[in-house]
Amino acid sequence: MSSASWDSQDLLLILDDQHSTLAEFSAQIVPANLHYSASSDPDASLLAATTIMIGAPDKIVGYLSDAPALKWVQSTWAGVTPLMNHPRRDYQLTGLKGVFGQVMSEYVLGWILALEREILAYAQDTSWNQRAPVTVLGKRLGIMGTGDIACDVALAAKALGLRVTGFNRSGHCPPAFESCYTYERRIDFAEDLDYLLCVMPNTFETDGLVSADLLQALAPNAILLNTGRGNCVDEDAVLWALDSGHLRAAVLDVFNEEPLASSHRFWSHPKVYVTSHTSAPTNIEAAVRVFAQNLERFLKNQPLLHVVDFAKGY
Repeated sequence: MSSASWDSQDLLLILDDQHSTLAEFSAQIVPANLHYSASSDPDASLLAATTIMIGAPDKIVGYLSDAPALKWVQSTWAGVTPLMNHPRRDYQLTGLKGVFGQVMSEYVLGWILALEREILAYAQDTSWNQRAPVTVLGKRLGIMGTGDIACDVALAAKALGLRVTGFNRSGHCPPAFESCYTYERRIDFAEDLDYLLCVMPNTFETDGLVSADLLQALAPNAILLNTGRGNCVDEDAVLWALDSGHLRAAVLDVFNEEPLASSHRFWSHPKVYVTSHTSAPTNIEAAVRVFAQNLERFLKNQPLLHVVDFAKGY
């Protein structure tokens, strides 16, 4: 779909409370000749006139069918799964990129260091206990997904001396990675990895990629981290790998069903760390900066940045 054209009748809907941080920052970048409104529950007349919308996908999806004039949606999430699950395709959808790398790197490396160096175990000691020295230097991190978030994590990991391998559809290897593997070489990719990080989107191709045979290929006592989407990981296979002793730990931020059911075994498993989809929260000010770039392009009839391919799902 080509870039939408702007006219004087365009209306921006900021789908959030008018007193929210999103509304506050968005209002600051809207040009004087563009009408806008902020609402957490827009009425039918407002939706009928809306041509541009910014907000969280889980909120936007509920109003998508009621905005017939819609030309463009800017997501404030990295993922857009709720909108992918809606049949409407006659608008441009842009994702949020370039704002999650720092916080995701902190999360991933923080957990790897905490577990590898036994930082919390040391903190709980009540007597003198000198453990054998451990380092991440030279150990292998495999990252499933090589987008902008994964590249930032890879660069941060390399700074600590980790060797970083990538996994993607094309086999193209960004500079941050030593090498990259395609889906067809999934098991080769996993072979002897000390740490496996998943940052994959939710598509039919990524369903169950982290399966029992892939987990078995990891190095003994490997650590699994999933911060992408829950569909990528076979949860039963993870429990099997943990119970068999092959996996040392699983740090899980995302799940097939969210919120994670209170009865789920992950909550009580001693080797599982559940972080409730908090690995990389959206920085609203940074999100609005991305929106501002795209809004300027939209008003100049230029191609938008980070357009989602509906066929691929990301």
